[in-house]
Amino acid sequence: MSDGQDREAARRRGPDRAGGGAGVDARMAAMRQDFLDFFDAEFHLVVRFVMRDGAGLHDAQDCAQHAFVQGWRTVQNGRWEQITQPRAWIRTVALRHHRTFDRRQVPVLQLPEAPAPGPGHAEITGQARDLVAALRLLDQDARTALAFTLDDIPTPVIAAHLDVSEQRVWDLLKKARRTLKKHLPAPPERPAALADGTDTTGYEGRQGR
Repeated sequence: MSDGQDREAARRRGPDRAGGGAGVDARMAAMRQDFLDFFDAEFHLVVRFVMRDGAGLHDAQDCAQHAFVQGWRTVQNGRWEQITQPRAWIRTVALRHHRTFDRRQVPVLQLPEAPAPGPGHAEITGQARDLVAALRLLDQDARTALAFTLDDIPTPVIAAHLDVSEQRVWDLLKKARRTLKKHLPAPPERPAALADGTDTTGYEGRQGR
C-alpha cells in the first residue's frame, strides 16, 4: 500500500476505541496531513477557478485563502473527513466569498499557472484575456457550471452544489458554450489543399528533403 493510500485509510477510519487518546491523535494527524496535501495540490487551481468568475489575481488569491482557512477550521473541529466532495466544496466556499463582496476588477491578463509549452507568451496573454472577458458575458449560474466543468468536477456534484437538476447543468453548459463560441475568436485554420487541389499536408517536411 502506498503512503497516499495509508493516509487515506487512516483518514477514513474512526477513532481507535482501544487506543483511546493515541488513536484520536493519530486520526487528527492523518486528517491534517490529508488537508495539507489537498492544499498543495489545489490552492493555485482554486485561484484560477475564481479568476474565471471575473476576479483579479489578488482578489482570487484572497478568496482561495479564505476558503482554505474555512477548510482548516473543519480539520481542527474533526469534520474535514465528512466533506465528501472537497474539490467542489472548496471552490464553492471561495466563489461565495468572491460574490459576497461583489469584487469587480478589470479582466486579468494572465492566469496564475505556468503556461504549457506551445504558444508564445503574447498569444497566451491574449487567450487568457479573451477567455475571462467572454466568461463575464455569461450569467452567474452558467459561468459557475462551466468553471466547475473546466476543473473536471462531475455533473452530479455540480448539480448538488448549485442546487439544481443535472439536466439544468447540461442546459447551462450548452448555453455557456454557445456564448463562448460566438464571442471567442476561432483558431486559425491551416489550408488543406492548394488552389490546384494539391494536398499540402506535410508539404514543408517534403520540401526540406
